[in-house]
Amino acid sequence: MLTNPHNLAVFQTYLARTIAVLAGLCAVAVFLYSVFLLLAVSHTAARSSAQKQIAAIGARLGTLEMQYLAATKDLTPERANVLGFVSPTTQTTVFAGAAVRALSLKQ
Repeated sequence: MLTNPHNLAVFQTYLARTIAVLAGLCAVAVFLYSVFLLLAVSHTAARSSAQKQIAAIGARLGTLEMQYLAATKDLTPERANVLGFVSPTTQTTVFAGAAVRALSLKQ
């Protein structure tokens, strides 16, 4: 048993320091928990907003695709000639090199 007064004094000194350290750790843990909780809530709200934007953009894309299909349905070679388009006399192939991001003409 601890009956020596010197051992009790050392124990009391370390007890106070240990309680202070544990209280500090608890305060830091509570602070970090609240920060991470607020971040999770803000990311959830941002995700909800992004989903609404995605739905709006998807609807707009659907409208544009319908307009595109309607426009291409009306475009025939005869209609293109009326609009002033001409058939190309020769075809030229354009290659993009893998290492270089520039276009080049290779025949």
